[in-house]
Amino acid sequence: MYYYCAAAPSVQVAAGNQPDVQLQIFRNLNQPDDLYYATLSLQTQLASSPEAAQRAADASPDMPRDAILLPLQAIACSATLNIPDLIPGQTSKTSLSDQQYCYLSAKLNDDDDILLLASLMRTPASTPIAVSYKIDYLQQLPPATFELEANWDQVYRYLQRSIGFNLLIFTVGIEQTSTQLISEKIVTVKVRDTDPDGHMAQAAAELTQILTSQFFTPVIANEPQQTSPKAGFYLQQVSVENIDQRRLSGKISETTVVQRSLYPQALFAQLVNGTDYQADRAIVKRDLQDDFFAYREVRVSLLSDALDANILLVTARLRYGSNSRQLKFTRDDFGPKQFKEPSLLDPKTGKMLWPVEYDFTVYFNQSIGGVTSVSSGSLQTEMSDVFLDVESLYGRYDFAIEAAQQFDWQRYQSVLVTLRYRHRQQPNSSVSRSFQLDQTSPRAHYPVMLPEPDEYQFDVNKTYSAAVNSPHISAELQEPTGQDVYLFSTLYRQRVLTLSADMDWRRVEMVIVSASYACTPAETLQQVFQFTESDAAPRCFSADQLDPEQMSVELDIWFTYQPGEGGDRPENVQCSTDANALDLATLS
Repeated sequence: MYYYCAAAPSVQVAAGNQPDVQLQIFRNLNQPDDLYYATLSLQTQLASSPEAAQRAADASPDMPRDAILLPLQAIACSATLNIPDLIPGQTSKTSLSDQQYCYLSAKLNDDDDILLLASLMRTPASTPIAVSYKIDYLQQLPPATFELEANWDQVYRYLQRSIGFNLLIFTVGIEQTSTQLISEKIVTVKVRDTDPDGHMAQAAAELTQILTSQFFTPVIANEPQQTSPKAGFYLQQVSVENIDQRRLSGKISETTVVQRSLYPQALFAQLVNGTDYQADRAIVKRDLQDDFFAYREVRVSLLSDALDANILLVTARLRYGSNSRQLKFTRDDFGPKQFKEPSLLDPKTGKMLWPVEYDFTVYFNQSIGGVTSVSSGSLQTEMSDVFLDVESLYGRYDFAIEAAQQFDWQRYQSVLVTLRYRHRQQPNSSVSRSFQLDQTSPRAHYPVMLPEPDEYQFDVNKTYSAAVNSPHISAELQEPTGQDVYLFSTLYRQRVLTLSADMDWRRVEMVIVSASYACTPAETLQQVFQFTESDAAPRCFSADQLDPEQMSVELDIWFTYQPGEGGDRPENVQCSTDANALDLATLS
């Protein structure tokens, strides 16, 4: 099973293949050369499809031809818009749908910056507008040879001191920082053996992934003495209070699920590639009358054109100075709403104050894991339009439960899989769903809406029921999981004995063998085999071996002879063997 997403972002297109990009320049009605401000807005996406993913998989020599492809399920996703030397990076959450839609906007106040950007946008190849996505997802790791231990608050303080928030850093710089953190014992490497130095390279590589995913934001920015912008990272402002609750590194003794990230990025030319981009349509000049500044107006819209069936209500609260107002959106009334208040002036400059604070909350018809509503947190805008991305507050998690292609259903007649998930802030409230898998139904899918999916912990319970005439233990396994749950039919080390019957079938009609193996002092596993002339292929006795020192297999063998051929030959032979192969003909 493999997961795919777009390699680079693009802009959404409207009718006529028109890209959703607009630079609005607001100027004085009576003096057109008097520019007030400009707003740049664009709607981006990570457009991927099963067909495109399949073509990419077919072109890759490393991909199995029968690979199952599913969209990468993001637990969190953000997009950063930046224009090097004109505006700093501005990060917004994206929707957690398959396409990761995002509405990005920025305001420019300086006349020279406005004119420069308008000029550059006439030639996409020279336009430094850049969009960088950061997609967080879950990855399941098997028991590791080492694990990393750290006080992540201390690690974050180290990053603030050594890097700071305004330094563009590249992957090689994060790799060097990882090595320093380990060498200075701020992050320690815990290993099975006594030589952690043998794991340094792997440990530094894993720490680089952790640091990049947890503490950095991808950007495309200018670097001194460089002729074109380069892709890099900035240290981001984060809250570390919940980081210590998360599994960041693989563990020595247990399966773990860790957060990892991808960073699709694109410059403006790539964003609009394949669209009918025309600068004269994208750059719009709007004339304002003086009374425009008498009021601070914001139009509030939902980014999506419909609400999920489980959403009861969306409320948005806007605050401008001491004035506040709440707006409501429902499935029957989800059109744009207007916020309008008398403008406030800066007492020092006498100019209009633009910032409007807002937040929005989504209420659910049915609670999800004890969660009845989810909020965006405090946001701020200087724009005239606000788009509420409701889908950025919840994800549609699609659990894929699959028996491995080589799963041996002769060992287990069925597996009961129970998925459980709980919100970190609601540890006593969990949701579970069970699925019965067997040879006729070896896979299942479970789509579910999850508010704040990056705040959930997932685990899976697998109950294996041994098949009849199978030398295997009915078992129950519990482990953390991501969106994919694999089932394997080999749960323990195996005691393997190959039985063959190179008999003289003119004399022997049938051989029945009962093989028994004491996997524990209290439990014996047994399997019966039958050999005939028409079915004489070697058989494999493969039993769960909990004790690697326990090798003895007890055999109870019954020979049935052709009429008149028995003579003094034995009908029953009982023996034990430590061998890996045995020809039953030697015992007749």
